[in-house]
Amino acid sequence: MTFKTKLLFITILPLVAVSFLIGGATYYQSRKLINAETQSVEQRILAAKRQEIRNYVSLALTSIEQIYAEEPGGREAAQEEVREILENLTFDYDGYFFVYTLDGTNVVHPKLPHLVGGNWWDLQDDNGDYVIRNLITAAKSGGGFHQYVWHKPSTGSIEEKLGYAILLNKWDWMLGTGLYTDDIAREVAAIRSDFAHSIRQTLLVTFLITLVGIIIAGGLIAGVRFSEQRFADSKLKELTNRIFQVQEQERKRVSTELHDSISQLLVSVRYGVEMIHSEATRDPDLQVQAAKCLKTLDGTIAEVRRISRDLRPSVLDDMGLAAALGSLGKEIQSQSGITVNVDAEQCHSRLSDGAKTALYRVVQECMTNVARHSQANKVNINLKVGMQSLTLSVEDNGVGLPRPLPKAGGLGFRNMRERIETYGGKLILSRRSSGGTRIKVQMPLDNAAAEAA
Repeated sequence: MTFKTKLLFITILPLVAVSFLIGGATYYQSRKLINAETQSVEQRILAAKRQEIRNYVSLALTSIEQIYAEEPGGREAAQEEVREILENLTFDYDGYFFVYTLDGTNVVHPKLPHLVGGNWWDLQDDNGDYVIRNLITAAKSGGGFHQYVWHKPSTGSIEEKLGYAILLNKWDWMLGTGLYTDDIAREVAAIRSDFAHSIRQTLLVTFLITLVGIIIAGGLIAGVRFSEQRFADSKLKELTNRIFQVQEQERKRVSTELHDSISQLLVSVRYGVEMIHSEATRDPDLQVQAAKCLKTLDGTIAEVRRISRDLRPSVLDDMGLAAALGSLGKEIQSQSGITVNVDAEQCHSRLSDGAKTALYRVVQECMTNVARHSQANKVNINLKVGMQSLTLSVEDNGVGLPRPLPKAGGLGFRNMRERIETYGGKLILSRRSSGGTRIKVQMPLDNAAAEAA
């Protein structure tokens, strides 16, 4: 076996192995993300349905509370009037109210009238659950939820239902209603399907990149003789650059999905709750609950947007590096209390998108280190654009680096240096004479773009 063949195998086998590892890690992390996101969405939708059911029960109680309290014409007449009200009080197509006495006898059921007058204490659903018993138990405990399967009027099928029951103590009645939850399963399945499609696309891109890398490596080795060390360094840089690119692509994809999907769902729910809040003028308790929900939703929407912004700031793509650094400085200052001064010049199209991202990530990593370790209260960020290159510096007035200075730095510093070197730049770490730390980056610009301008 010739040296070239050995070198080819030495090069290709690690590349294939790393590709499979990256693919496996991407698949594993993506599956975890799918499970976490779908569970979160399912819990939020279920919580919204619980609140919606409580609101419907509150509306029903409002409709009958005067009759129930005063019993005009006697108890029997009052009960008959309440039955008529509840028979006609429906919402959507599948929403209705039901009433049972505490021994399991049905009093009101607008969708299944054949149940009225019968005793259903021992009624079980398809899963063997004693539906009426458990609803009465939940009502006796002060009002509560119970999940079971029940006939859905709109489809005629048996579907999962979330019921809620309360106790009308004076009449020994259990009043309840519920919402069918089969739409939650469909929505979760759709989210899982979208995520699974994205995973397949990511894995396909990874394997295509691997194939292209193998072809390029084989062609270069077959046509040119070069040293093993130089070859290893070159491929390592290519692989590092590809990892950064895939990482940024995945960050951008997840950020976009959070902003365009989850955030929009939360905003839609907020509009619904806001409508309930504005219309519930006769029920102060309902207004208070709606206001609490609005506050919680506002916090959740802000948190989703913060996560989306941390993954991939849209201002970097929309307005450029200078605006993105200014936004980052304001955000760090509001979060940590550290005074951040940003003086950044526009580089326009003289820098590639990848280089802008690398510079932004370097500043982001620097600010994270300052907030965690430096004990600084002031940071200066400067970006100066010259004719041939740009200079970026980040300086703080903290405790500074240990003496002697580390030659290689930690993992964060190595990542920053590799990002900058990918685009032909140079990164220098040093101590300031007045105390604190300085990180300086020099990177070449695209002068052809400057001449065209």
